Amino acid sequence: MGKRARVVLRGGTVIDGTGAPARQADVAVVGERIAAVGHVEPAAGDDVLDVAGLAVAPGFHDVHTHFDLSLLAYPSHLDGLCQGITTYHVGQCGLGLAPASEATLSVFREYMAPLMGDHELPACASVADYLDLFRRRTTVNVVHILPHGLLRAEVAGMTRGPLTPQQLDRMKGLVAEGMQQGARGISTGLTYFPGCEADLDELVAVAEVVARHGGVYSSHLRSYVDGLLDAIDEAAEIGLRAGLPVHLSHLRPSGRYSGRADEVLAHIEALRDRGADITFDIYTYLKGCTIMAALVLPPAAYEGGIDAAIGRLRDPAERERLRRAFPEFDASEVHIASVGSERNRHFEGMKLSDFAAAQGGDLFGVCVKLLIEERFRVSVVGWPILDEDHRRVLRHPLCLVGSDSIPVGGSRHPRASGCFARYLGHYVRELGLLPLEEAIRRITSVAARRFGIEDRGVIAEGQAADLVVFDPANIRDRATYDQPRLLAEGVRHVFVNGRLVLREGGLAP
Repeated sequence: MGKRARVVLRGGTVIDGTGAPARQADVAVVGERIAAVGHVEPAAGDDVLDVAGLAVAPGFHDVHTHFDLSLLAYPSHLDGLCQGITTYHVGQCGLGLAPASEATLSVFREYMAPLMGDHELPACASVADYLDLFRRRTTVNVVHILPHGLLRAEVAGMTRGPLTPQQLDRMKGLVAEGMQQGARGISTGLTYFPGCEADLDELVAVAEVVARHGGVYSSHLRSYVDGLLDAIDEAAEIGLRAGLPVHLSHLRPSGRYSGRADEVLAHIEALRDRGADITFDIYTYLKGCTIMAALVLPPAAYEGGIDAAIGRLRDPAERERLRRAFPEFDASEVHIASVGSERNRHFEGMKLSDFAAAQGGDLFGVCVKLLIEERFRVSVVGWPILDEDHRRVLRHPLCLVGSDSIPVGGSRHPRASGCFARYLGHYVRELGLLPLEEAIRRITSVAARRFGIEDRGVIAEGQAADLVVFDPANIRDRATYDQPRLLAEGVRHVFVNGRLVLREGGLAP
């Protein structure tokens, strides 16, 4: 491969990721690094981009995604590039793909199909192998967080109850190996099976291993409703006992904490005053998205895997027991986002209230029927939080942005295509929730440093050349709940590791 010419971004407004005021400056890129910032006189052979009137920022970090498979299947990933995202964090909510044996991957791929899709993937017995797949295939950077639920399945299968000492030792060994090979932390999904079976001692034990390697404990909490504060306390306790930073995923107060975001945030601040190093993220839409089974069934329904779960749903006594545990929610606020088979694809976009009426049955019964027919490959969008709560969380200085993107389905959540553009367009420009320089700082340098990434997130000489050129006056999301795949507008150019991958809003040749 020949030597790449110097690229000069001429005349732009540099927002450098530190929070410093924007300034007029040129930026030069040589190879994979930023070579100069300031006045750069173009020379013969330079590729000069006139970016006058545009902002030049470090590439954005999406700290929470479920693109573990889709980035490999669709490596150009215009959804993210059109928002300025250059780094994705995968392995979230305790649900991921590496490290895993073929047997575990077979079980987990089917389990996670409604979250990640059903693309082919070779078993990656090591984190090194998995990260190498991204390096060879994708246009963007990938940060891998070790998925605790997958590791638990690897050492104990899809079983309930505490780990044996031998199983815990093996899990700790996998964590140490994964951290040595480039993982940046461990994630838990404590409302998902089998991660929900872990007790505090197990979580502290694996977090201690992560701490020895400088990683982060990232958690989908045990509850985001009535037990939210207790769940935050548990995460803080893990961080304090293990001696590592804690990051709370998609902090969305609901249940009896709906309308009480200030109380939740004050609780986190009090824990920080006691020494707990806590941050959190949120996406920029009011509605959430998850697998239908998580809405309809308790996590333990997955014990033994999909076939065992289907067997329970077909057993009249078990089905009745599960019906009694079916939670109350407003079915008119929830729609079907994805369905695995073509046969039932026409249900995508339908509200659950309309779905039940069309099927002529009660809500639990029709949902269970669909889950059985689709082998659980169904996801849903809904249960909005209060806009006032959302703004308070998003404005808080400890808040980062994570899209929580689930790429599956014709009626998927629009956050996969619009989260960061909505952040900068709607919340920063239109609502003035925080200054642009501070907004950029949170999705660049703060996000990078939080996960131990020292050479990205700032525009400075010697830093990796992940750069975004965008129009602050026009960046916006276009994706909606009705048309969730519309690409964002306003991002002109994107560099990843010095390569111009998006030029004038389209894939660079």
